[in-house]
Amino acid sequence: MMNKYIFGASSFLLLAFSFSTSLIGQEISSLTSINTPYDEQHPVISPNGELFFSVGFHPENLGGATDFGDIWMAKQATSGAWEKPMHVKSLSTSGNDVLLGFPDALTAYVYHSGDGIKMRQGIHQYARFGSEWNYVRPLEMGNFRNQGTHFSGRLSQDKKVIIMAMNSFGSYGNEDIYISEEIREGVWSSPINLGSDVNTFSQELTPSISSDLKRIYFASNSNISGRGRDIYTAQRLDADSWTSWSEPEPLGQINTEGAELSYVIFDQDKSLAFYTSTQNSEGFGDILMITHQQENWESVAKVLDKVDDGKDLKINQLEVSNDSIIDKESLSKASTVVVGDTQAIIPVDSIKPVIVEEIKPEKQRFLKVIDQQTKEILPFTLVYTNAQGFKKTAANQEELWAALDAGQVVSFSVSSENYIPSLVADPNSIDNELIIALQPLASGSTIVLDNIQFNRGTSDFADAKSISQLDELVDFLRGNANVRIRLEGHTDNVGDPQLNKELSMQRASKIRGYLTLKGIDFERIRIAGWGGSRPVADNATEDGKAQNRRVEMIIDRLN
Repeated sequence: MMNKYIFGASSFLLLAFSFSTSLIGQEISSLTSINTPYDEQHPVISPNGELFFSVGFHPENLGGATDFGDIWMAKQATSGAWEKPMHVKSLSTSGNDVLLGFPDALTAYVYHSGDGIKMRQGIHQYARFGSEWNYVRPLEMGNFRNQGTHFSGRLSQDKKVIIMAMNSFGSYGNEDIYISEEIREGVWSSPINLGSDVNTFSQELTPSISSDLKRIYFASNSNISGRGRDIYTAQRLDADSWTSWSEPEPLGQINTEGAELSYVIFDQDKSLAFYTSTQNSEGFGDILMITHQQENWESVAKVLDKVDDGKDLKINQLEVSNDSIIDKESLSKASTVVVGDTQAIIPVDSIKPVIVEEIKPEKQRFLKVIDQQTKEILPFTLVYTNAQGFKKTAANQEELWAALDAGQVVSFSVSSENYIPSLVADPNSIDNELIIALQPLASGSTIVLDNIQFNRGTSDFADAKSISQLDELVDFLRGNANVRIRLEGHTDNVGDPQLNKELSMQRASKIRGYLTLKGIDFERIRIAGWGGSRPVADNATEDGKAQNRRVEMIIDRLN
């Protein structure tokens, strides 16, 4: 029987894979003369064509084998090969050192974590004299402060912007990406957080920015699959703002089960880029060079070139003008397919089999949202969190179910004006009709924040689902500035009653702390801790105890 490929946006989405067409046919090469058993990171090319980078845990570092990073440098021979790296002691300290870039051939900006005595934390300016570098001064950068051990950053090509990753004021979770702009020579603006379009509760690291300041590349471990850090890219949507970005997309074929970091385009004309990966190393980063091609960031699906006879397969994330069945011979003659409003070229030679499965019956899911009291049907808005930890508003139910079948929905929220929203934390369990009853937004309305879980006996959030519920609560309070709430913590009856009361108060306080960190006014949130004194179920059973361990949100009043 003829092998067939069924294309159609409305089709059942079977194969959950996609790629960026710009990355097809890329050549990846390891710089074997530079990479060592130690941690090579953060490559930067000087105006003279030298390769500078940080090496962590090298025994020759000024801080010894526990030093997070000293600056090293390698030159390129006339043959094109990189020579043996040299330790640049004049740019290094006993702490963590990261070279951000070169304003000119004789000037360098270097971050030092600081040793508390000779060198303070911050970004510093150096001047070159022959093969040595002399210290000039620290850059003034407002309220710059790194509260973590990691720092990465780069100077833009026009020398007017520094993009950096660190744990600082206003960070959403761990390391976030920030921007600082030059005010005048030696003076820069306070770092600006790029906002929740890019930054998540996880780590965003090693950012770089395109020459036109419109696209960023960065590493993140926000994906839910348990992989290491992957490289993502996002487009700046507003030239007058640093906080409006497109939804980040993974950078195609370079991402592996290892950790990828430090993606930077260093030669626009020759389309060359550096990045680092732990995939084929001994656990530390190695520097790799890759061909960077012109971006076409519309996601398309890989097409299979082999299908067992008699099995129809359907392709994920491929939109065409109409459903059609194309045999293998016809496909081999096609050079383009329509993706949205663009054309994406798919070289036939690059088509490889990935997953082969038989078509399974479609799930007939349907969502109905009603008023909890009157049972009337309500209009609603759907916002889902994808596998990379980013949020997207679904145009309708069909878009949500399609994204769910494609493995791109971790959770979703349902909201309606003048109602308290609801979070669906386990969408994969939905088989058919789901009815969600929303509570009207009124004083005294109470909901149990049952998706916020804590580690046993502590006030530490247990998992990513807890953070998702908290973020939904942040969005709700931001969208309803007149709402004041009360958070009440409860436990089961196991253990000391006074300790249980203290723990329940600590958990309510921890939630308030997260909300205020995200910009919610402290005065809008009251807290209470009741321990095990207000059970809602029988403590004689494990299920009952689980129901009693809860935090409730009560609408205190509407101003």
